[in-house]
Amino acid sequence: MQFQSIDWKRGIMLGAVAGIIWGWVAMAVNAVSGAFAFENSLMHNLISFAVGGAVFGIVVNGFLGLLQRLLPFKSILLNAILLSIVFWLMLRIGGAMLSSVEPDRYHIITAQSIQGFVLAIIMGFILGTLWKINRKEA
Repeated sequence: MQFQSIDWKRGIMLGAVAGIIWGWVAMAVNAVSGAFAFENSLMHNLISFAVGGAVFGIVVNGFLGLLQRLLPFKSILLNAILLSIVFWLMLRIGGAMLSSVEPDRYHIITAQSIQGFVLAIIMGFILGTLWKINRKEA
């Protein structure tokens, strides 16, 4: 694996942009589904979801850039969706472990889990689409 061939600045920006878009889509999806209640004002949530989405996007995009040759699909879109789902599953497993340790504070809610899975697919789709656009421009 050649680390020199990866454009880190472009990769971070691509992941951040995908994540911010995803964060705002996640807010919209949750506003429609009502899977969990918003706890803050709209402006605070816009910033929080954008920052959280950017971090998620940068992490998924970083691994996509590093592992793209080792992933099972030839399509960058499918690989992005796969990685996004894998990271979501890791977070979900962590949530389940917290549930077992402190069930009164942390508890699994099926609607939130389904929404999270769908949003992981959406994150992969956004990221994979931006990768395709980025490849055409390069």
